[in-house]
Amino acid sequence: MPPPTLPRFQSGAPPQQLLTVLLGDYWHTRSEPIPSAALVDLLQVFGVTASGARAAIQRLAQRGFLVGTKAGRQTSYAVSPMSRDRVNTHVRALFMSHLPQAWDGSWTLVGYSLPEDAKGTRRVLRDQLRQLGFGNLYDALWVRPGNHLEAVDNLRAHLAGLLSPDQLTVFTGAQLPGGEGMDAVRTAFGLPALSTGYADFIERWEPFAAALEKRPEGALDTDPGSGLRPGDSVLQLRTSIMADWRTLRRQDPCLPHELLGQEFPMHRAVEICSALYDSLGPAAESGFRRILRTHDESLAALATHHTFEASASLLRSKD
Repeated sequence: MPPPTLPRFQSGAPPQQLLTVLLGDYWHTRSEPIPSAALVDLLQVFGVTASGARAAIQRLAQRGFLVGTKAGRQTSYAVSPMSRDRVNTHVRALFMSHLPQAWDGSWTLVGYSLPEDAKGTRRVLRDQLRQLGFGNLYDALWVRPGNHLEAVDNLRAHLAGLLSPDQLTVFTGAQLPGGEGMDAVRTAFGLPALSTGYADFIERWEPFAAALEKRPEGALDTDPGSGLRPGDSVLQLRTSIMADWRTLRRQDPCLPHELLGQEFPMHRAVEICSALYDSLGPAAESGFRRILRTHDESLAALATHHTFEASASLLRSKD
């Protein structure tokens, strides 16, 4: 029986997202600029054309994610500095937000009443509530597990010019009945669609996770039809996994596990993602280093990689 090989890369993630994932994985918290030619080479591993890669780099610079510097004729880009709190928030969102969280069963409810012609204010308020992790239970009633009075008070202050105090009401310590009422809550947070997303993730990645577990050395063989070196192929695969995972985690409201149930596919998806992501880390880092080495040997030595296990341990030690 031939050894399992890496599955062919399925394009889909836009170049900007691929580059942010690559730099987040292998250039985490580093301030040294990387030559633009090296960034172009990294994106070409994913089938992005040179012109498409340069356009993605320019857009990320315009957005402030990258900061350009010039030395002679060479342009290089560094990741814009982020605060330690922002870095920790990002790491928690990707590597720890799936863990069980303590919850006393209470809810924060937010209700508002706005005139018909206040469409702009209504849109802003709804967007802000979503960003705070609230779900839209009914037209003007939003809910979130736990006590979030401080967050809503900050929102009220932020919207003081658009919203008068008597137009928004907050209840904390609310209790919602179980049973059929929970179906409306799950719909308010988009759990049916999210469940489908996690199921699709499992369908795509579980076969390879099983192959990797049975025969790690064979599973890292390069697909002969890919035209890639082994390190590039693994780098492509691992980045594709994280791009998929990051999309799902950004959509996930991170509800207490009591509301999800044991059969919610997120639980299996995180097992698959963490097993693949952690196991492929060293080989993918090697691929990243090889590409940097062709442009700057000293930069290649600085590359590292994340793992679920190490990220969770690091953040737990700081909490």
